[in-house]
Amino acid sequence: MKLKLLSALLASSLLLIGCGSDDDTSAPDPVDPPVVEPPVTDPVDPPASEVVKIDDADMIVLTVDEFDAATGALTFTLDNGDEKAITDASTYDIIYLGYPDPNASSSNAKAWKRWHVSQTFSCDPTTEDECSGVLTETETEGQYTFNAIDLDLESKASAGAVALYKVAIQVHGVKATNEFELIPAGE
Repeated sequence: MKLKLLSALLASSLLLIGCGSDDDTSAPDPVDPPVVEPPVTDPVDPPASEVVKIDDADMIVLTVDEFDAATGALTFTLDNGDEKAITDASTYDIIYLGYPDPNASSSNAKAWKRWHVSQTFSCDPTTEDECSGVLTETETEGQYTFNAIDLDLESKASAGAVALYKVAIQVHGVKATNEFELIPAGE
């Protein structure tokens, strides 16, 4: 009896499977994928500022990027020692120095290599004195150019005597001033 029941069940299953109809030629309706909303998060704190105003800097590090001895044109960068650019610099002392060629001979062997000529440019906006030279902040934060208007070291020495040029730059903030250092042209 079990065999007859099993055979009947099997035959009816085959009939049902074989009788399927594929007469429907229309495509199924497209289904739009579900819209997934991004999760709501708390706002992130903005990154720490990469710049510091000169009067807020506890330390000033000056790096000369370019020094043209012929014109006195300077490009330099200021940072606070933590790689944050210093902006709003306006108080400065810049000294240009001219020296003789150390390999040239002279009739005054004891003193000739010790002389130098100099010209100073300075600005302190807190005083009524007019600034000499023009300090301009470039589009790069912390970078400045200086134009030494009327720089003339040659007129202060014998014709052709000045062969080496150096510059010393000090930029002042309320809390700090960079180290005084003589920087040769071309370095």
